[in-house]
Amino acid sequence: MMLVQISGKLSYSNTWSAFGQFRDLMAADTGELSLLGGAGIDSANVRNMTVVFPGRLQAGSFTITRYVYGAVPTQQPAAYVIMDSSLFASIPGGTLTVSNAAYPPRPGLDPGLLSGTMDFHAVRLTAGIGGPVETHDTIAVHAVFAAHWYHYLRPNVTVTLSGGGPLVGSSLVTVGQSVDDDHGGRFVSWESDFDRAPGPSFPYEISQEVRIAAPAVGTYPLGHLTPAIHADAAQWPAVFSALYYRDDPRLALSAGGTLSVTNFVAPTDAYYGEIQGTLDAPLALWTNDSTVSADTVHVVAHFAVQLWPLGGIPASTRLPARLSY
Repeated sequence: MMLVQISGKLSYSNTWSAFGQFRDLMAADTGELSLLGGAGIDSANVRNMTVVFPGRLQAGSFTITRYVYGAVPTQQPAAYVIMDSSLFASIPGGTLTVSNAAYPPRPGLDPGLLSGTMDFHAVRLTAGIGGPVETHDTIAVHAVFAAHWYHYLRPNVTVTLSGGGPLVGSSLVTVGQSVDDDHGGRFVSWESDFDRAPGPSFPYEISQEVRIAAPAVGTYPLGHLTPAIHADAAQWPAVFSALYYRDDPRLALSAGGTLSVTNFVAPTDAYYGEIQGTLDAPLALWTNDSTVSADTVHVVAHFAVQLWPLGGIPASTRLPARLSY
């Protein structure tokens, strides 16, 4: 529930639904994001609000800063309001007060409850050359909220390639996931971009998978793999890795090395699991099913990847606003 009162250029008062989420970047103290939102129940009109907070939103009082269209604030919360066809962006000086932050015991499908108040002023933005520009129209927003609060995990993976092959260097952005391998084990996989700033540019230059027959904390040797073995699940080693290039048809398969799993938590029906560790391995590049090339790429990857709750993948886009992060 969110009780919203708006005055100034617009006069409005109503009760909205309220919900939020903490996007928890695994194995990191930065890069985390909290989103608190409310939306009008009338589906005929687009009326909603989102508060963006860089970090885990806890009980306390926070100064609301200027909302810059499309940007994530770096220190203090910022907010935007959509009222029908108008977008209003917060200006410095408002206050967000969280009186209670009851998070669920673990990240997953079960919500907690976040409650408090906010007061801020916002200015209407209109389309302009190079991006939105401010007008002279302002509103004052007062809101009292008690929001369902979801805790989601986000993967955190870094990849460095050296040696031979068509690509060397460290990834600029990597997305990861983990799924069942349908043969009693688990795949941990990622896709990495090496030449662009972070952003929604796909496909990335590489995708890689690591297979683990029985995930648990420990250090494991990687099996030597050939294309024939890779194509036949009955011959799979207990642990192996395969890498695929976007711009090179050769397949890179593990030729030794180690996988160290430093943390493993199995998922439950309601809560995430986790797998964290390091891959340090050479991979041979195969020109075809029977010919290995002279190149060997060396991969060092540090990964922290969530395991989805057995009850399903969380709906991580619960916020109503048309702007996303």
